[in-house]
Amino acid sequence: MDVKQAFIIMLSGTVGTIGFSVLFKSDRRRIFCNALGGAFTCFVYIISCEIFELEFFQNMIPALFATGYAEVMARVERAPATPILACSIISLVPGSKLYYTTYYFVMGYMDQFNETLMDTLKIAAGLAAGIICVSVAVHEVNRHKFRQIFEIEE
Repeated sequence: MDVKQAFIIMLSGTVGTIGFSVLFKSDRRRIFCNALGGAFTCFVYIISCEIFELEFFQNMIPALFATGYAEVMARVERAPATPILACSIISLVPGSKLYYTTYYFVMGYMDQFNETLMDTLKIAAGLAAGIICVSVAVHEVNRHKFRQIFEIEE
């Protein structure tokens, strides 16, 4: 991938994130935070596409980053992490693959349907794995801190 393609991907991901933030009715001050998350997530996606061949890892690594970013920014902004994550990760959602999967199914092209369905599921699994890994780690850290504060023993 050349620099021009990478720039176009990052720019379109950032603009899409801003649009989704407005649609999601984010606060004006959080739109910049979401746009920054979307831009960084696209950047990590571009790098992971250069490193990994499998779509699962190409999407899991940016999802790990986006979830970590959302958790950190949630603490900084004193806001829930979910809206920040939803906006930051929207550029990774496989919209065209979902469309073509449905299209091939409706039209009865089962070979193409099976192929695009498997690609879509790999991407979705990578996104889910990345989100779950970071979310569980943050939950465990917070649970441990809570136990230390109140000196609860197991």
